[in-house]
Order: sequence, then structure tokens, then C-alpha cells
Amino acid sequence: MHKSCFIGFALAVFLCSGIFVPIREANTTSVPSKVRLFDPRTLYIHGYLVYKYNCPTPASIPIPVFVEVWANNFWSDVRILQTASSSGGKTLGVGYVKSNVTSGKYDLTEREDHNSIYGAQFNFTDVEPYQEIRTDVWIKLSISKVDMTNILNETVGNISEASNQLGADYGTYVNKTYYWDYGNASVQDVIQEINQTAGGSNVYDLVYATIDWFSTHMIYREHEDYPDQRLKASQVLNETIEVTGDGEKRYGVCRHFADGFVAVMRGFGIPCNLFNGLVFSDIGGTVGVVFSGGHAWCEVYMPSIGWVPVEVTISDRYIRDVVRVGLISPYYYLPIRKEFTNSEPEETDEQGEPEEPYEHLIAAYWGWSVGEVPVLTLEGLIHAVVSMPIINWILLVAVIVLIVDSIMVRRKIKALTEHTLLV
Repeated sequence: MHKSCFIGFALAVFLCSGIFVPIREANTTSVPSKVRLFDPRTLYIHGYLVYKYNCPTPASIPIPVFVEVWANNFWSDVRILQTASSSGGKTLGVGYVKSNVTSGKYDLTEREDHNSIYGAQFNFTDVEPYQEIRTDVWIKLSISKVDMTNILNETVGNISEASNQLGADYGTYVNKTYYWDYGNASVQDVIQEINQTAGGSNVYDLVYATIDWFSTHMIYREHEDYPDQRLKASQVLNETIEVTGDGEKRYGVCRHFADGFVAVMRGFGIPCNLFNGLVFSDIGGTVGVVFSGGHAWCEVYMPSIGWVPVEVTISDRYIRDVVRVGLISPYYYLPIRKEFTNSEPEETDEQGEPEEPYEHLIAAYWGWSVGEVPVLTLEGLIHAVVSMPIINWILLVAVIVLIVDSIMVRRKIKALTEHTLLV
């Protein structure tokens, strides 16, 4: 009797842990040396993204949409609990992908890939002209803040050590790209100016000197005549200049700071990538954690330390002294996209429209909220079962084997008992 109760209880635990509250996968990216994680939180997040099919004719082929929810990092982990879509949409599945350098699209990859992105693939059929399509995801987020105050210049190696430690992958993270055009004279001028301040090849010193340059020469502002499209680093550092009482200032928002920073880092030969993601404010008290908005920041490879996140939207020296090299401590940073390369925007047809039908899809609006648990529907339950970790399935099979074995033993004992009584 006690054995049956134990088996039933174990079965219930495994089922609930795998379906209703999925067990967090151990993060395969180890925490770099000298980095401390603190204030861990588990949050339930609901996000929706709405796109408009900006075309006067119906879509001739199904339109794929991949919704990113996590980019490989060491301080957070995400599991998709449920998905939903508007009419005509279907969730094809969830998985890990990475950007294809040649095509600019996504290829399947493994979670362990440093550039992996986790998300859900949707497919929309019968899309009408100017129709809005919506995707929803509910995720469980395990996240911590990142403390990098123990990282100092004496603990970090130089550029040549970064090359040796990354080996064949080093070139991937220092290449020139369309937006990170550090060969341009305007970027080179900034690099030379920063180099005079840093005075060496120590990666920490160069990173901090670059942050210092940004805090002095850039201001955070969306200018009234600022172009909507993304700019090359050379344009950010050369074409967005205005004269203020403190001298010449480049102006922009986080995406412009980040593209400029990546270009300068790679121009030095320091491996650097771009993170795009979500920022959550730790309000404390009864309010807890709230969603603050979208954001862009960077990751840098520091020899003898590893890949570390760096906040680069530092628009004054006070913030520079508070943050130094790292992230802003009151916030939780969730990267949902990692960019390690980019290329020129795709060609358009004679009317200036993208060639492929799904490229007519433009982002209309989106939103994320904290604390929304998915509604338990049949679709959501099926999705949760399908996405249950393999270890949970193994444990479930083991429990079922134990149950079957217990039943068989009981039957044998009963049969032997009845046979003994007959004799």
C-alpha cells in the first residue's frame, strides 16, 4: 500500500513538473570567472507581437514568423509554456536557431551554440491585403542580475590572448560587416582617439576607455530629423553630430550606441556582439518586477574571463562611474536576439518592395507583461507535453515501469496465495 502511494505521488510530481511548471534546464553556458549572479527571480511573462501584411494582394505562399524569446547567455533561462496566434496562424514548434551569414535567415542549431536563439515558429496562411496577424507567447523566465565589479584590468588579458583563446572562432567576432564598418575613416578616427586614452592592448582598459568616450561624446536623444532606419556605425559617429554648450555631440538611442560600440571594439580586434532584448525593472516592495521596454546592449570577450554583457548606452560621466563595465544593477536584462554578423538590406523590386511575399510583413506593435500565467487550454496542454524535457520523459517511463512491475508482482503473489489455499 505504501509503495503504491509513493509511486502515485512520484508520478504526479513528474507530470506536474514537466507540464504545469516545467523544470528549468541547467544553463549550458557557464558563469565566467570573477562574475557574480545575484537576486535571482522566476517570472512568468506574456508577450504579443502584431505584424501587418503591408501588400495590396493576398499572400501567395504561407508566411513564416519566428518569435525570439531567448538568446544564449549565462544569467537567464527561458521555457515556452504556451503559444497562440490569430486566425490562419499555426504554431509549427519551438527550437534553437542561429543567423545564417549567407542568407540572412535562420538555420537550426543546438542550445550549446554560443549564437543560438530560442523561440517559436509560426506559419500564417490565407493572409489578406493589409491584414494584421498576431502571435502570443507565454514563458517562464529564470533570471539573475549580473555583478562584474570583481573584473579589473589586472584580471583581464590583452587582444592577442583573446585571439588565442577563441581560436578559429575569433574571426567571426571581429569581422567587418555592413553596419559595423570600422574600416571607415570616421570610425578609425574614434578608434585612434580612444587608443590614445587607453594606451595599450589590455581589453578591459580599451572597453572602459570606449565607454568613457561614449559618455563624453554621445547623448541619448531621438532627434526630430533622425532617420527611422538603422544606421551604419560610421553614420552614427559622423553624421549625427550637433554642436552643444559642451562641444560636438553625437545623438541617438540604445541601438545607435550599440552599433557604434561593436564597430569600435571590432576595430580594435576585440570580439564583440550585439544583444537586443527586454529590460525589467526591479521596483521592490509589493510591486516587484515590471517590464520597462526593449533595449540594445553588447557582449564582449574578455581574455581569462569569458563572454560578458556590457551596457554601452552611457550618456554621461556620472552613469559611467556608477556602471563602469557591466550592466545597470536595478535591472534584469533578457536578451532575445544575438547578432554576430549583418549584411546589406535585401534587394527590392521595381516598386521598391521586397521580392519575397513574407518580406512585406512589417512590425506593427508589441507588448510584454510580467505575472501572466497561461490559460490552461487543451492546445496549451498539448504544447507543454510536447515541449517537456527529455529527462522528464525518462523519469516518467521509469515510474510507469515501476507501476507495471508492482502490478505484476501483486498478481503473482495473489495467484500463489490462491494456489496455496487450494492445495
